[in-house]
Amino acid sequence: MSVFDAWIDESGSHQRVDPGTYILSAVISEAAKAAAAREAMRSLLVGRRHRKLHWRDEDRGRQLTIAATVAKLDVEHLVVVRSRPDSSDHPERQRRLCMERLLPELVALGVGRAVVESRGPKDDRQDHRTLDYLRRRRMLGGQLRLDHVGGPAEPMLWIPDACCGAVTQLRCGDPEHYALIETKVTLLEIEP
Repeated sequence: MSVFDAWIDESGSHQRVDPGTYILSAVISEAAKAAAAREAMRSLLVGRRHRKLHWRDEDRGRQLTIAATVAKLDVEHLVVVRSRPDSSDHPERQRRLCMERLLPELVALGVGRAVVESRGPKDDRQDHRTLDYLRRRRMLGGQLRLDHVGGPAEPMLWIPDACCGAVTQLRCGDPEHYALIETKVTLLEIEP
């Protein structure tokens, strides 16, 4: 039985500066250590109406605080980036190709359960189809379980969201936030 879980979120990059780029980020933690990470992320919420952290909704100062908090967590990050600036690839295709690279990597690292931020029943089924495709093609060893939950319900999902934001900023020429987490990030760029 695996002791590692992963939480996955995605982002498009800045379309004017980094067009055609899709980023899929997973944060990996021992299941037993996730409670401390959740509490650290919850501590960043401001006020009662702030239900979840979302990198793009935060100002630069808050982003720095979030990145510094994430840097202190006992987690690792695996990020897959696909960029096709000259393409009109649909984001769902971008996502599928990134998932096809990410999921086998997670299994190879010993992850037994991956939690993905839910995008609704139809889109969640697409993620399961990708997982089934990888199994049919024997591209995925092990027994990876894939679950979907809402972003406000799972603070662990706020971590890969922040990592995506920092990677986006790095790709757009601003490395400050990424530099805080860089030592814990494995960044994989996949060929178009």
